[in-house]
Amino acid sequence: MTLHPSIDGTRLEATEYLDLLDLDFEALLEASGDLGLDVPGCPGWTIADLLSHLVSVLRRRVVSLDLDAAPEGRGWGEIAEGMDVRDVLREVYGDVCVRLRSRDQNEKTWSFRPEEQTVGFWHRRLAHEISVHRWDAQSASRGIEGADPIDPVLASDGIDELLGWLVTSHPEYPQAGATGQTVLMSAGEHSWRIILNPMSVEVVGGSGDAGALMAAEPSGLLLEMWGRPGEHGVATMGDPVALRLLREHIAARGF
Repeated sequence: MTLHPSIDGTRLEATEYLDLLDLDFEALLEASGDLGLDVPGCPGWTIADLLSHLVSVLRRRVVSLDLDAAPEGRGWGEIAEGMDVRDVLREVYGDVCVRLRSRDQNEKTWSFRPEEQTVGFWHRRLAHEISVHRWDAQSASRGIEGADPIDPVLASDGIDELLGWLVTSHPEYPQAGATGQTVLMSAGEHSWRIILNPMSVEVVGGSGDAGALMAAEPSGLLLEMWGRPGEHGVATMGDPVALRLLREHIAARGF
């Protein structure tokens, strides 16, 4: 198996993902001193709920990486009575990292994306998962404006990852109003040209003519795409229909 390429050359090496993952994980725990704080970006969740979610994510990764198959069952995020969710999370995080660091990124394993069944998918996906939830924990403990931005190189790749999902995972078609409108999305050194067709979405790396523009620093644009609250410095101009259609596509993906 080989890695699914990024659209605009944003993909990192496995060791880079894992190093950034470690940094964000430690910052996440540091921001999780008060488990009862509400998480602005995850309505209805406290920090305890956020950490339980991550326990569930990582426990399932241990199983899927061991079996090279989809994990089954429920209750992955349950925390035994008397246990501190932070301790549980740290333990299962260590278990996942042992597996991620011991396997080549091109090795075949199960993922929820049929087009990329590799260990490298999880190097990338977990780095992005933890980075956004680190921001969530910091926004809960420090306030939205006090949360640290996501590393710009990682955030650019996170945007690229999500745009790739637009191409391979669609809402019901045809999309009303889509007639080939184009949006140029720009973040830092990277750009993506998005073409909104009635029955598909195309994303091409690099700049080019477009009817609308959406631009910001990488962290701000990624957080905007994930629907996180706050002012993320995203500037838009041009065709309002194209911008609306793109936002509808992003919302349909559950970002």
